[in-house]
Amino acid sequence: MKVWFLLLGFLACYNTSVAQAQDLGNGLKGIWQQPAQPLDIAPWKAQWIWMNDSISSNALLARKTFDITELPDTAILRITASSQYQLFLNGKYVRRGPARSAPHHQSFDMFDISKWLTLGKNSIAVRVHRQQNKYSYHFEQRGGLLAQLDLSSKGKLETLSSNSDWKVSSEPSWDNTSSTINRFQQVVNDRVDMRKYIQHWDQIDFDDSQWQKASPLYRNSGWPAVQKNDTPNELTTPWTSLVPRDIPYLNEGQVGAQNLIHAAQVNGDEFIEPIRISRQLPKDFSHAIKRHISKNSPLEIPKVEKGKKWFLLFDLGKVLNGTPNLVIQGPSGTVIEIVGAPYAIDNKFTYKVVDSEFRDKVVLSGKKDHWEATYFKPFRYMGLMVHNFEAPVKLYSVGTRSLTYPFEKQGNMIAKKAPWVENYMNATAKTIEVCTTDAFTDNYRERRQYAQTGYYAALGNYYLFGDTALQRRYLIQTSQEQEPNGIMPAYAPAGSDDYMVILDSNCLWIRSLHDYLLYSGDFTTVRALFASASKLMEALAGFTNEMGMIDSPPYPYWLDHAMLDRRGANLNLNGHYLGALEDFAKILEWLEKPESEYYRKKAALLRTSLQTKLWNKERELFTDALINGEQSEMFSEHSNSTALALNIATQEQATKIAEQLVENDRHNYIKRASGLVMVTPAMSYYLHKGLCEYGFIDQSFEMFRSRFNKMLTPATNGTLWEEWWLNGTGRTGEFDDRKTRSDAQTESAFPPALFANYLLGIKPTKPGMKEIEIRRTKSRIQQLEANIPTPEGNLFVKWDVIKKGVKSLQLQVPGNMKIRLDLKSLLGGGATRISIDGRSLDQELKANQYFILENGSHTVHF
Repeated sequence: MKVWFLLLGFLACYNTSVAQAQDLGNGLKGIWQQPAQPLDIAPWKAQWIWMNDSISSNALLARKTFDITELPDTAILRITASSQYQLFLNGKYVRRGPARSAPHHQSFDMFDISKWLTLGKNSIAVRVHRQQNKYSYHFEQRGGLLAQLDLSSKGKLETLSSNSDWKVSSEPSWDNTSSTINRFQQVVNDRVDMRKYIQHWDQIDFDDSQWQKASPLYRNSGWPAVQKNDTPNELTTPWTSLVPRDIPYLNEGQVGAQNLIHAAQVNGDEFIEPIRISRQLPKDFSHAIKRHISKNSPLEIPKVEKGKKWFLLFDLGKVLNGTPNLVIQGPSGTVIEIVGAPYAIDNKFTYKVVDSEFRDKVVLSGKKDHWEATYFKPFRYMGLMVHNFEAPVKLYSVGTRSLTYPFEKQGNMIAKKAPWVENYMNATAKTIEVCTTDAFTDNYRERRQYAQTGYYAALGNYYLFGDTALQRRYLIQTSQEQEPNGIMPAYAPAGSDDYMVILDSNCLWIRSLHDYLLYSGDFTTVRALFASASKLMEALAGFTNEMGMIDSPPYPYWLDHAMLDRRGANLNLNGHYLGALEDFAKILEWLEKPESEYYRKKAALLRTSLQTKLWNKERELFTDALINGEQSEMFSEHSNSTALALNIATQEQATKIAEQLVENDRHNYIKRASGLVMVTPAMSYYLHKGLCEYGFIDQSFEMFRSRFNKMLTPATNGTLWEEWWLNGTGRTGEFDDRKTRSDAQTESAFPPALFANYLLGIKPTKPGMKEIEIRRTKSRIQQLEANIPTPEGNLFVKWDVIKKGVKSLQLQVPGNMKIRLDLKSLLGGGATRISIDGRSLDQELKANQYFILENGSHTVHF
């Protein structure tokens, strides 16, 4: 039955002035909310629905058919589910979602589907998978689907909502015992029996008369119990708040696997790992794969002897996050296993990454089966294990539906005589892209949105993509999980009852908030998060001693699992805290709050304490920790890098430290000949920032390249690694050839920030990058140009050497940005004359440190 509502006043299902309408192709638009832009949407009328409690399946199929007698002006579908939905309209796949969120702030998607509707009969079909063992504050996880379609036409609104009128069924092909992909999250590998699959369930004319009516969901916890006359609605446990999607929708696209690089029969029921890639196909396969590609005919996989199976390995060319899929036909009961990995080591393949296993299993029906994995996986190498000893199997297509965040690369940096600068800019972009879907995650292995990950990822992101939505989302979602005492979790949304706290993550959340305001200018979000930030700073202060140092805290800290002395007051951790104090003081200043000076004084006390109490005169290094007033006997690159990066060291101390850090001594990437524990790739940011801060720029980048260059050799994916090794774990020096680490770690994505600051010489100084300081650095690189994305538009900077050693700086300043040009840095190179836009500066102007440049093109000679 149709229900019409007369609108009081003007109602728009969405308004592009308060939301982003993203073109998703095929006439579909995705709507997402930006900061300070509330959506103008119709009231919720939908109810959360699921199957009857007697059905224990984790996979739900839901359908609703409806008639349209007049095509609407707009048709806005809101949809969300626990834990993932796949949406089909009129028999065609639309999208999957929602974006990651905790049920207490459940994210919902919005689509304008007006172009997908037809006069007459229409259908909505949704497949939902419920992840097990998840918690939301004190509520257990629950399966649910929520959907509402608002059809607006000529001032009238028709609403179609999920309720008991919808038809539902379990998906009988799904195996509830499907194993999780790794121990860090609840996503699972597929275990599917296509003999039980309900064919054409998503089509308009499918007969769902034998399906059950959906069961609306009521509050299922707490006392008093739910009353008999209660009405189900859009808010119920554990979904106590609904939040519009606040990041762009992912790009989706099918990528076929056509480059077959290995085909061989292997013995036994278990896969023997690792397997050496032959790259030379048997004759039958060589001809068959050519026919498969050129004539679009099925690839015939011959039957094998009993006790054996075929192993086929395809190379997709680069790492892709995506859902593997097949169109395949073989005898009923034939087992196909789909395995994959992001890279191969020494031309050997294994699908086991540390703590993870990418291995789907599909049982064929005997008919032409179409299968797609429920959750995405990071594959470059995609393997099929075919157990077909009865008859040949026909493979019509194999590939993956790629899922990519819609980054737009706006920034770059090029040095004519130093091509490595651009190479590392590109490597950083690749690293961020492969680790990012609906969040900055640490890598493709854990896929957690760690607080420290967001900090490091942004160091590359701001200078390459200028994206702020992901950073805003991570800051908000972490704060939503804040404990009553102010402490925040190491990652968010929390995925289980394991509430992990890492103190350095907490410090870096504050630092990320500072950077977010600096690079975005989004005061609205920062003001909304200010109370959480203040509470966190109070909590951290509670762990400090009379010297202002965090001392023997009750929570653990990470420091990338390095072998440091963690007793007492650790210098590395306190360096993070010092950065948080100073960054929070700056946030207070920008928000015009009087407490700024209070935090600056706390920072000054801490800096002095660290400088005087942890400096070891004999080693001429900073020690790892102060334990009951005594210095630790352990020394590391971590502590001394922190002392430099946070300007804890005096110039004299810094010189002595730098001499030891830049020494080209023997090492095994764990410990140097001098006994110093070495930084990991992620912690390398502080090592190189610290050396640059005290003028050792060229030495720093020489060391940087000597350590990182092996990551960019032709045999790699050209991404920046989790550790210095790809096999096993190098944190202890113990390796396992049967397992691999991640070759893409977002915490290693810091190079663009280093290059911008210490090669290009730019430093944003006001929120929204409204003001940027530019100085001539002491780097040997004399010819360098860059595009820097900013909220004001792209800033172009080019340093060059022209005739007879005269140097030039060319600038294109966008919008309302102001450039503070550091004249002393120009004169410091021996120059005696400075001209700006053809006019020489007189002696009085040159006596000033800064010259202000505004919108437009400018040329400086010196």
